[in-house]
Amino acid sequence: MARVLENVSNDVAADVLRGIDWADASNILARMEDRSAISKLLLHQDDDAGGLMSTEFVAIRDSWTTTRAITVLRNSDLEPEDMRQLFAVDDDGRLVGVLELPDLVFACAGSTVTDVMNPDVVSVLTNTDQEEAARLMQRYEIRSVPVVDADGRLEGAIAIEDLVDVVEAEATEDMFRMLGVRGDAKSIESVRGSVRNRLPWLLINLATVLATGFVLNLFTETLSSLTILAVFLPVVMGQAGISGNQTLTIIVRSMAIGDTAPGDARKLLVREALLAIAQGIVLAGVIAGVVFLWRGDPYLAGIVAGALFLNMLIAGLSGVLIPFTLRALKADPATSSAVFLTTVTDIAGIAAYMGLAASFLSLLDKN
Repeated sequence: MARVLENVSNDVAADVLRGIDWADASNILARMEDRSAISKLLLHQDDDAGGLMSTEFVAIRDSWTTTRAITVLRNSDLEPEDMRQLFAVDDDGRLVGVLELPDLVFACAGSTVTDVMNPDVVSVLTNTDQEEAARLMQRYEIRSVPVVDADGRLEGAIAIEDLVDVVEAEATEDMFRMLGVRGDAKSIESVRGSVRNRLPWLLINLATVLATGFVLNLFTETLSSLTILAVFLPVVMGQAGISGNQTLTIIVRSMAIGDTAPGDARKLLVREALLAIAQGIVLAGVIAGVVFLWRGDPYLAGIVAGALFLNMLIAGLSGVLIPFTLRALKADPATSSAVFLTTVTDIAGIAAYMGLAASFLSLLDKN
């Protein structure tokens, strides 16, 4: 294993050693000739920039002339793809700039690296979360992110290929968590593992369904007096659930990619309230027309339309409040937000619909 890992890049070797028992990893590492760089990578968490970076990068002194820099690069054993991006460091190894090979090739005679480099370089610390590093790469459209220590010394670089994998993994994890499934779940995992992964959230969902049933039980007399009410109850609950999940998905995604800050909650609440009102008026008008044409009862049409409108408004606001509340509680906003949203829209829909029906029961057509 030591001989095999000596033939791969240091970051790949570190990933392999992290994935096996530490006693075995120590024995393998002790048998490797170039173990100092790998040992340094193992000091960092796997999901930090220091654990994701590669220690194989190209850095040149900022005080060199461009002619000397080209000569050094030409005499090295580097492949062209290794020089896609060059970093400039000072005499103490601190990162001071970034440049590309054409900057050196087309520089004026007598120019130094400092003259042609871009000093406005985007970098991350070794303990920066990999998701934040991916956001920086996407925001500034750069091909690699340099990683520095607390003193600004260049420790490594993260290539765009590695961060693409990070973005995919994070998006998959958020998608699973929204449905109450562990982020590392696999379709081929054991039955026991799947049960342990999924059953807890199914039990929580069962509790929420029972709570919904308890609320509905409070209106059994109203339902028994007019059974047609049960026909439109799924419409009120389901339509609001779909609308709320649309809002929830947008908010959670915005949080995941850093587009939404905690201070944006009020603005988003106003926006989603206005959107829910606009959509609720249209849908309420449609359902009112359908109920009236079917049953010929304007009061029943008004009750169904009113309940749908109220539940749409509650769903839109809940789609914003639930993820922001989870984040305020230091919990992952993607963690089973859909389960909580469904509970809110179901209970609110039943309460609004049956409450209106109970209030206007004497006006409804019993036929």
